[in-house]
Amino acid sequence: MKRFATVTALVVVIGALPASASYETFPEYDGLGFQALYDHAVANTLPNLEYPDERYTITGNPTLDERIWERALERGYRLRPTAIGQLASVGGARMQPQAAAAWEGLRAEVRAAGHGFTATSAYRSPASQRTTFLSRLNGTSDAAIDAALTWWSIPGASKHHGGYALDFRYPNGTFGQFRSTPAHAWLSADNFAIPKRHGLIPSYPDDTPGQGPNPEPWEYVWVGTALLLCGLPQDLIPVAGPAGAIADDIARCPGGQTPAAVPDWLGA
Repeated sequence: MKRFATVTALVVVIGALPASASYETFPEYDGLGFQALYDHAVANTLPNLEYPDERYTITGNPTLDERIWERALERGYRLRPTAIGQLASVGGARMQPQAAAAWEGLRAEVRAAGHGFTATSAYRSPASQRTTFLSRLNGTSDAAIDAALTWWSIPGASKHHGGYALDFRYPNGTFGQFRSTPAHAWLSADNFAIPKRHGLIPSYPDDTPGQGPNPEPWEYVWVGTALLLCGLPQDLIPVAGPAGAIADDIARCPGGQTPAAVPDWLGA
């Protein structure tokens, strides 16, 4: 039997909450907590994902590709699943329908608050990621590989492949400038209260080692409000009596699905 970690979760799972639930409804998470939520969502709750049958080619040189994968895994990059099925489009950015609905809801708040940023990148194919990574790879040494991996994922290891990741940027700015904008302060206030209300969390938060690239304050991923409200499941000693019904409800929250099968070719 499973339970969810926080007292707040015990309260909220008993009754359904409206979309306009207050910011205080959601538990607070640190960077490692946000990462764990995303990993749990990929393995248990996010639909329309599948893993590749074989490793994507990066440079065309098998020995060099193997070394790049080794360096990427050492930094904390992981094999990521790719979107399947129909994607939605919002402002020209393709994304999973759930992420699209979340972004449309958040975008209304963005405009009401007077901010002008938008989601300029969402789903990204492995082929597109390969082109981008190669454009940033200046040499074949470990130093050159590490420099590229600082900000750029290799094909097969980007959260954008799944279609649930969104990059925010002002039309006349760069991604790197987003941290210094009022919009970033607005989004990250009160433990990212506003994005969380739409099921979005920071993708690569600050103060979180071993996550692949450096922290990226412009990237968010959708995990859904149900998971954010419940937290991650934990083992629980079976509970008898009336409390057992509550524990059973918690064990089912937020509900899962058959996870995408991770291939065994990665070797890590």
